[in-house]
Amino acid sequence: IKIDSTVMISKEDVIVSITKDGYIKRTSLRSYQASSEETAMKDGDYLIGLYELNTLDVLLLFTNYGNYFYLPVHELPVCVWKDMGKHLSNIIRLDSGEEVMSVIPIDDFKQDIDITISTKQGMIKRTKLEEFKTTRTLKPITCIKLKDKDSLINAFITKYNDIFVGTNKSYGLWYDVNEIPIVGLRTSGVKSINLKDDHVVNVSNFDQTTNEYITVITDKGTGKRIKLNDFEKTSRAKRGLLILREVKTNPYRIIKTFIVSNKDFIGIKNNDIKLLKNTEIPILDRYSVGSQISKENILSSFINVELVKKEEIKEEVNITEEKKETKVSLKEIDDRLMTIDDFLNME
Repeated sequence: IKIDSTVMISKEDVIVSITKDGYIKRTSLRSYQASSEETAMKDGDYLIGLYELNTLDVLLLFTNYGNYFYLPVHELPVCVWKDMGKHLSNIIRLDSGEEVMSVIPIDDFKQDIDITISTKQGMIKRTKLEEFKTTRTLKPITCIKLKDKDSLINAFITKYNDIFVGTNKSYGLWYDVNEIPIVGLRTSGVKSINLKDDHVVNVSNFDQTTNEYITVITDKGTGKRIKLNDFEKTSRAKRGLLILREVKTNPYRIIKTFIVSNKDFIGIKNNDIKLLKNTEIPILDRYSVGSQISKENILSSFINVELVKKEEIKEEVNITEEKKETKVSLKEIDDRLMTIDDFLNME
């Protein structure tokens, strides 16, 4: 006898939030809408996910250890909006030093989309969404096979055709997403960028028709935006181009690279957290070390999270599926075109 447990779940739209330090909760829409305050967080913590979801939906949490956790929304702790929530270690089995790097909300695992996963040592792969469907809720499942000392840095639904890889020692590489093969969960993937005593700080998936700039944040408290046109789209597994000029006596190291809209805010963290609108960061050339955006050295940087509504999640997935349906390779076009011989042979 097969019993569908979902029929026992009370269907309700809720707000789900998760922070970098690992605090998670679900809140009723009424509690969220009635509060004018920000949610409670520890000093130095910030949101990495804020979603309007249904209790029937699922969160996929990806950790630096190359694992993912399958969290049904209805099993998340219920809190009022201004409460901090519960730490993930009370819900799932996190090993010492394991932390969540990316969060992806899912409402239907039958969607024809894939998830891109990238690592610190420059490996990358795509895996079909349907492979992440599991009955092993709240337990760690391997999503990428990591080599020694490697770690997962981010995971995202593959929405656009362009990939940009930024490294700590100031290299950037732009290539097409179709150079990344679609493989299974327990594989290690392929080389994304050629590293030399270096590591990847971020991988961005973007649409070059709507994004013009790469935002760069350094450890020395500087930042800048570079025109995408200053780069050439090449192929995977190359070293890439310099994003900053090399300063030998006191080298600048890149904390993060972002490709985001002009409306987005970038967070920078040192002793406290400061938010900058992306347009406040000056546009400079590739060889500049950037303008001062912080008086102190920067420890980390992030994109400020806004509430993602249910319609926006569905719309993004629909766009992704439509692009796959309408995309036709040049080879397919060539195969469809009749040659002159074909035409002459027709009777």
